[in-house]
Amino acid sequence: MRSKATNILQFGVLLTGIIYILIGVFYGSSPISFANFFGIEVNPDWYNLIKYDTFNSPLYHFSRAFALILAVAGFSMIMPLFDPLKYRGLIYYNGILFPLVSAPVLLINGISYDHLIMTVCGIVFLALFLFVGFGLIITKKQANRGQE
Repeated sequence: MRSKATNILQFGVLLTGIIYILIGVFYGSSPISFANFFGIEVNPDWYNLIKYDTFNSPLYHFSRAFALILAVAGFSMIMPLFDPLKYRGLIYYNGILFPLVSAPVLLINGISYDHLIMTVCGIVFLALFLFVGFGLIITKKQANRGQE
């Protein structure tokens, strides 16, 4: 039987996975729809303009590919739900390290340039970092003993 502390960690892992999947699939499938969701109007001709631009076209497609990597990372967060002790390293990488490095980049630039989309994603990643970090801290003693 799992402890309440482990349940808190697992909820953080589940929440992280769901958010990564939603953001990754939504942005990866259509960055324009993702922008429209946040109230950013995108000119329909914009995509036609970037098709042949030597800088913006690769940037657009790389950002979609990286969004899909985020979705895959979200799907990989399913494994710690079944064995949080065995996949603790995965929790550290996807739930701590990634949000720790991405949240400041998104928050600082989102606030500096007044972009709601980056600010919101930065806040979400920061909240995930704090929640998963809290879960890892409260389960540290159990993990050292080899318990879930």
